[in-house]
Amino acid sequence: MSSILTNAAALSALQSLTQTQAALNTTEKQVSTGLAVSSAADNASYWSIATQLNSDSGVVTASNQALAQSQAVLSTASSAINSVITTINSIESALTQAATPGASIANINTTLAQLGKQLTDAVNGASFNGLNLLNGTAGATLNFVAGFNATAAGGSFNTINFTTQALTSTAAGTSTTTTEPSITDAATINSIVNLASNGATLAYGTDVITATAGTAPTYATTPDGAGTANTIATAGTGAVTAAGTAGTVVIQSQALDGSQTTTTYTAVDGNGNATTLADAASLQVSTTTVAGAGLLTQGGTDLTNIATSAGTAAGQLTNVEAALSAVTNYAATIGAAQDRMTAASTFNTALTTNYATGVSALVDADMNTASTRLQALQTQEQLGIQSLSIANQNSQLILKLFNG
Repeated sequence: MSSILTNAAALSALQSLTQTQAALNTTEKQVSTGLAVSSAADNASYWSIATQLNSDSGVVTASNQALAQSQAVLSTASSAINSVITTINSIESALTQAATPGASIANINTTLAQLGKQLTDAVNGASFNGLNLLNGTAGATLNFVAGFNATAAGGSFNTINFTTQALTSTAAGTSTTTTEPSITDAATINSIVNLASNGATLAYGTDVITATAGTAPTYATTPDGAGTANTIATAGTGAVTAAGTAGTVVIQSQALDGSQTTTTYTAVDGNGNATTLADAASLQVSTTTVAGAGLLTQGGTDLTNIATSAGTAAGQLTNVEAALSAVTNYAATIGAAQDRMTAASTFNTALTTNYATGVSALVDADMNTASTRLQALQTQEQLGIQSLSIANQNSQLILKLFNG
């Protein structure tokens, strides 16, 4: 049946042409962008994964940039320490000369004074972007960003922890006391109260432990005389003041730069009153830190301000060697941190490459296939237009029935 209202052939040709044009638009978009998945509408799963990977790659790249700056900080400190070591060697030579009979002590002291200034200049000049790892102005612990640990929940930074050491310090002798949270864990309390005094001499690398058993506190009542020793006065008799020494454990340690840390554990009972170690329900913790003069001061000898004589040269030389050992150890610590940063940077570079490869596999278009398909669809479009034109001409044939 022929109908002038419904041209089934034209509708079919139009539908086919529409589908061809839709496929052609998609292919043209792939060719122009290079992406098979350029939005969530193309493939929601792949687009989501690729977006997250691109974000992670950006964070890793930023981490590598931060690492480059951190490496510059350590390289600056390392260069300065190399200069310091060279100067210390010169100081050792000067002291050796001073111990030689007939040496010109005055000239040697002039040399030592200049060498001391060289040390100060090297330490104070070891600053990169305001951060100096040698003069005590940096924080005790620095956390350098080294990478990014991506997780389904978001992720976290990987850091390289670095403990600074001051070669010189203007805060020498400064005391800082902090109160830490009380220890209530029975096993921890038991391990601390059972520490025995070791009678060690405070020095770098040695912990001095002083354990004081103490006695049960005694009590003194108010002047009205109510109560007796070791008895808490009853209500109405006035205030009660605890007297006596509580049980304590004291641990002291000394760092390379001479700073000393004293940690005091004080025994208290369940009511918060001072008691013996044996009866401790918890331990109050107090930490006092006294800043040292720095690695360049050892055994009372300050290498930045040193004068010698024939009689003191030998003893000073021993202290200078101790300073050289401390500085060398710190240089090794810096070198180890640099090696770790280099490894982290190499890994981050490989990781960003892997991210890029993974994203490409998910969303990039195959340009060989896309270009071939583009030509085929363009041909199909031309044929579809021709087919639709022919189908539309069928309606014109009906007019001939009226013109016969």
